[in-house]
Amino acid sequence: MYMLYADHVAILSEKTKLFEIYMEPMLQKLEAFAPTGPLPPDVPEFHQYLEVCRWPFRKLEYSFALDALLDHLKPGDRFLDAGCGVTPFAHVLAGQGFQAEACDGDRRLIEALDRLRPERIYGSTVAYAAQDLTSITYPDAAFEAISCISVLEHIPAPLDQKAIRELLRVLKPGGLLILTVDFTPTAARGWGYFARRAGDLARDGNFREIGRGLMRKLEARQSVIQGEVRQPRSANQCFQVEHLEQDILPVLQGEAVASRLSFSTDLRSFTPDHARRLWDLEVGLYEKHGKRAVLPAAYLLRKSAVPVAA
Repeated sequence: MYMLYADHVAILSEKTKLFEIYMEPMLQKLEAFAPTGPLPPDVPEFHQYLEVCRWPFRKLEYSFALDALLDHLKPGDRFLDAGCGVTPFAHVLAGQGFQAEACDGDRRLIEALDRLRPERIYGSTVAYAAQDLTSITYPDAAFEAISCISVLEHIPAPLDQKAIRELLRVLKPGGLLILTVDFTPTAARGWGYFARRAGDLARDGNFREIGRGLMRKLEARQSVIQGEVRQPRSANQCFQVEHLEQDILPVLQGEAVASRLSFSTDLRSFTPDHARRLWDLEVGLYEKHGKRAVLPAAYLLRKSAVPVAA
C-alpha cells in the first residue's frame, strides 16, 4: 500500500496537478451553481464537500486515483465510483469519454442527486444508484475500473472485507480497483481518540453517543473472539497497519499495480507528526478538525484474469 503524503506546499502542488486540472474545475462549477440553483437545503453535504474535497488529504487521493484511471481506461469503458457521496468525481471521468456510474449507501444523497440533475452543472451524464457495498446489485464483471475513495473506514470489520469482495465481483478480470482509506499512524493507536471524543461528548451532555461508541468497540472485539477478523475495527475507526496487513490485504486477490506517482510504501515509518504536517499545509485545518492524526493510504489492484479459489 502507499502512503499519500506531502510535507511542503510545493511538493503537494507537484503531486496534485491532476486534481487541479480535472477536479477543481468541477468544484468551481458546483460553486457557481450554488447561488442560482440552489443546492438542496436539506443536504448539507453539497457545501461540505466543496470544502472537504479541497483538503490536502483529499487532493492527494483524487490525484492518485486519476493518475491510475486515466492510464488504465479507454474511451467507452465502464467505470464505477463506489461510495461517491455528492462529489463530482464520476463526472470527471464521464467528461473524459468513459461510461461513468456512481453509487452510495446513503439513499438520501442519491435521491438528492437525482432531484438536482447534476448534468446541468457539469455537462456530463453519470448513472447514480443507491447501493449497499456489502450487497451490490450490479452483475458480475460489469466494470473495467472501480474507485472507492475514503469509504471503507466507515464500514466496520468484517463487513469491510465483504465490501471488498463485492467490488472485486463486479470488476472485470484485468480491471483496476483503486482503494484509499483513512489511516492512523502507529504511535496514535489505541483508545486515545475515543477517550478524547468521549470527553467532548460528556461536556456536551451527549452520554447516549458515548454509550453507542462503547457498544461499537465491544462489538468489534466480539468479531475477533468469533474468528471473523484478526483485528477489531468499528465503523468510522481509521485503519492501522495491523488492520491492513492482517484483514484487508489478504482479501485483495489480484496483482498489485505500481503507482506512477512517487509515494512511500513504508506505512510504519509515519507518525502523528507527519499527519499534522500534512493537515497544516492548509493553515488551521488540523486545529479546526479535531487534531486528528490521520493520513490517506491507498492501494491499486488489477483483478486476476483467472479466478482465484476462496
